[in-house]
This record gives sequence, C-alpha cells and structure tokens, in this order.
Amino acid sequence: MSMNGAQSSAFQAAAGFSPSVSYTLFVGVALAATFLWAAWSIYSCYRGWATGNLDRSIAATSVTRVLVLCMILMFFVLS
Repeated sequence: MSMNGAQSSAFQAAAGFSPSVSYTLFVGVALAATFLWAAWSIYSCYRGWATGNLDRSIAATSVTRVLVLCMILMFFVLS
C-alpha cells in the first residue's frame, strides 16, 4: 500500500521528512539491531566452545541458525 500525493505531502509536513527517509531509518535500525544480536550470539557461542562449556556440534548448529535467520530477515526487510 503506497501513499498518494496528498498523503505524502501531509506526512512530510507533519514529520519534517519524507516517507522514504523513515523507511530507510526503520530498515537501518532493524538490520543494525539484528547484526548486533547476531554478533553477540556468535561471540557467546565461541566463548562457550573455547572454554569447553559448549560442544562443537551444538556451537556450529547455533551459529548456522543465527546466520540463516539473519539472511531470512534481510530478504524480508530489503525486498
């Protein structure tokens, strides 16, 4: 669903920026939060594996799941 000209100009007058800028901001924040979470998750798996508290197969499975989740989210958000 897209905005018509009157809706777009009303949004820009009320918000002070265009709808495309708000969409870009939303996508940027969503991807940044996802990548920060993914980095924390992968680092935590590595720490667990390095200290011997986490089995290698479980750590590899967890990292694979995180990466697949990031790719799926990027597909949905960027398409």
